[in-house]
Amino acid sequence: MIRIASFGLFALLFAVFGLHAAAAPQSASFDCTKASHPLEKTICASPKLRALDGEVAALYKAKLAILFDKASFKGQQRDWQQILRTRCAKTCDPASVEQDYTVQRDSLKSFEGELYEASYKTADVAQISITHLDAKQFDFVLTRDLEAKNLCKLPANDGEAGAIATLASPAKASWSAGSCKIDFTLTRDATGHVTRIDTTASAGCKRYCKGNYGLSDVFLPANTWVASNQ
Repeated sequence: MIRIASFGLFALLFAVFGLHAAAAPQSASFDCTKASHPLEKTICASPKLRALDGEVAALYKAKLAILFDKASFKGQQRDWQQILRTRCAKTCDPASVEQDYTVQRDSLKSFEGELYEASYKTADVAQISITHLDAKQFDFVLTRDLEAKNLCKLPANDGEAGAIATLASPAKASWSAGSCKIDFTLTRDATGHVTRIDTTASAGCKRYCKGNYGLSDVFLPANTWVASNQ
């Protein structure tokens, strides 16, 4: 078992198995003086790999702090780490480990978007596509479709300025433009993972929809992220 320091990329496995690691003086996210797994030893033997491990761990921590769907994100990272461990079960090729870490680093750097969805027994499906700008703001696109026909879309078209919501607290966010205002209520579990998002749209938001359809709904996580080394 790899022994990873708190908040390191591999801290997920330590949370699962109840293990703890000492703070490490080197740039890796774990204590190289206690390296035992072939992957640990390979990383610790290379200054470049130690730096990559520390960089990936820092990126993971930063993204986890702002993403709403923390459960899926943790699962993706856990899968990536377990695949890497399996490939290095007996021996490790440093070049392959470096490639895996480089791809993961680049993937995490661009990892900002997530999806929440409200589905019904009919073909009517509503979605919120979220792109995090920072810890307090997120850009969103809210749509509702029925059998490939657009029923609601905010912003109304690709030429319209993006809709940026601001978090007033971990449970509340809002956005407004003219007479349209949308309040977001975020339900979180004990880990901070957002299990659902409720939207409440004002009457002025009807201009973004057709007929009797609207933008008020209950949305659940709908992300299908996979590890970058799968």
